[in-house]
Amino acid sequence: MAAALVTNGDIPAPATGRVASIYSEVQASRIDHALPLPTVLRNPFKIVEGPPSSVAGNPDEIAKLFPQLFSQPSSLVVPSDFDSNDSQKKLKIGVVLSGGQAPRGHNVISGIFDYLQERAKGSVLYDFRGGPAGIMKDKYVELTPEYIYPYRNQWRSMIMCKDSCF
Repeated sequence: MAAALVTNGDIPAPATGRVASIYSEVQASRIDHALPLPTVLRNPFKIVEGPPSSVAGNPDEIAKLFPQLFSQPSSLVVPSDFDSNDSQKKLKIGVVLSGGQAPRGHNVISGIFDYLQERAKGSVLYDFRGGPAGIMKDKYVELTPEYIYPYRNQWRSMIMCKDSCF
């Protein structure tokens, strides 16, 4: 299965991606294992504005590096008594992991992707390449079903690695 990628320019797409034919028996048995949806997403919910983003140190420097993000309100997903229209909105979500390998990171990314595909149709999930530097350098890929599938339940976090991983 070739990985389909939509990129913003200078990020090379994987030549062939990972394919199920190279998986061990254990990997193959895990790939289609369904993961439970978090409780807050199983029932009606709403997205509310949360507190502004903040930093522990050097706020002036961080504000210069991330002028479009610094001090912007966060978003919270909270239970709702009624099925709000928030779940019908088309969302654009960017995911960035930092600090090295993220065990089970693929499951989190796959879960966000699956939710968007099922309940917020037309939404887009982006992967910022190379950790926080990917945000500053505007390096991202749009994650697609073909791109996500080979990494499901595979333990190591390879989706969100530096550009040279693929």
